[in-house]
Amino acid sequence: MKITFKLPKILSWTIILLSVLAALIYYFRLEALAWYAWHNYYHTNTDDNGFHMRHYQVAIDGLPLEALENASGLTFNDKRNTLFTVLNKESKIIEFDLQGNIIREVAVVGAEDMEGITYVEGNRYVIADERDNRLVEIELEDDATVIDITNAPKINLGINAAGNKNFEGVSWDDVNNRLLVVKERDPKYIMSVTGFFNADLSKPLNIQIKKIEAFDKAIKWAMRDLSSVTFHSETGHLLLLSDESRLIKEYDEDGKALSALALWKGFHGLKAHVPQAEGIAVGPDKSIYIMSEPNLFYVFKQPKQ
Repeated sequence: MKITFKLPKILSWTIILLSVLAALIYYFRLEALAWYAWHNYYHTNTDDNGFHMRHYQVAIDGLPLEALENASGLTFNDKRNTLFTVLNKESKIIEFDLQGNIIREVAVVGAEDMEGITYVEGNRYVIADERDNRLVEIELEDDATVIDITNAPKINLGINAAGNKNFEGVSWDDVNNRLLVVKERDPKYIMSVTGFFNADLSKPLNIQIKKIEAFDKAIKWAMRDLSSVTFHSETGHLLLLSDESRLIKEYDEDGKALSALALWKGFHGLKAHVPQAEGIAVGPDKSIYIMSEPNLFYVFKQPKQ
């Protein structure tokens, strides 16, 4: 009788404690901190060519770009040595220098909900439009202040057409001549798109869209969402950004996690949490640039040797 009487109480308290623990883990994002500690302090990284982000320190900490609102996505243009982001409510492309000074604003005609942008080559870019599930290839002249993309080459990826958890970031992989696209969540994954950029429209198209399964296991539990992606040519590594986890993680081409950078107050010199990180880019010196909605700009750099 005693066992029958006490067992429900034990189970009830166990369930309550586990529920409280799960709520605390979720609220404080403790699983993200655990992954951060594992990758930076306990996990052996033998790739000397990687970023080793545990050593990075913030160089520009939440600089407000006053003229911007709802900035999303980020890309580095190595030809102009500048950064580009998009505004998803005003339909604008913004170019600014590496210190956060705005150089120009380009009004975009024919866009619905721009969430990402990637520089490819020359004056060519690809824009991700989340609402219509489209990738749009554009040519943006150096002095342009208005661009009409209504008739620009585009492809519809057909992801969750009725939802708002579609693709959030796009990056050009010049090693494998493909676009890398991240789907935000429910479920989250990384896709490759080949045959779209620079396609010969006079010939039958050979566009291939596929999920990169090598990253499925790596991102399933380690990141709550995928906000942006950038490919680094010199190392062949991906940097994935998660707004909800406040985390950047570095992966090799096989989906192996190599290092992490926490976007939390007190980490890497940050004075406050990065509130809503939506774009990531990398410069030639491996400096990491972050755009956080609505208009905060961050730069993280390796310590000087």
